[in-house]
Amino acid sequence: MRKADSLRRWLTAYIPDLKTHPDRLQIFVESGTVASRQSRTLSFTYQYTLKVMIEEFAGDADVLIVPLLAWIENEQPQLLRRQDSSPFSFEAELLDSETSDIEFSIDLTESRLVKARAGGTGYDIERPAEPRFADAFEGVSTSFSGLFVGDETLLADPSA
Repeated sequence: MRKADSLRRWLTAYIPDLKTHPDRLQIFVESGTVASRQSRTLSFTYQYTLKVMIEEFAGDADVLIVPLLAWIENEQPQLLRRQDSSPFSFEAELLDSETSDIEFSIDLTESRLVKARAGGTGYDIERPAEPRFADAFEGVSTSFSGLFVGDETLLADPSA
């Protein structure tokens, strides 16, 4: 699944602890299904829950949530426009006074357009881009280069 790999790259780029300890990040697909159209096409959509486990995290949860929300704005923006205002869920196990194992559950979809080639020589598969919403958070871009609280840098630009 393309989005699982995308999220791994995103989180390891923007969360310093995961950049140093990428083995603390586990990502897996749960409850996957394939939804097909009831028409004369082989186009389909993957529907699945992506589980993201961050082990032995010893920081402020905000450092995880903000990059995760920014990734969702790029990869599954309709989750930020849900009626219940809940783009994902999480669970945490407090290991000691400073560290936790945190698991996020994100319901994702990935559409595939399947088109028959001329002459019956096979199929081409396209991965359409996610829709862009004009009412995205005004003044906020998900192509951020860092995360700050006041004057304190929580996340630095990973390319710096």
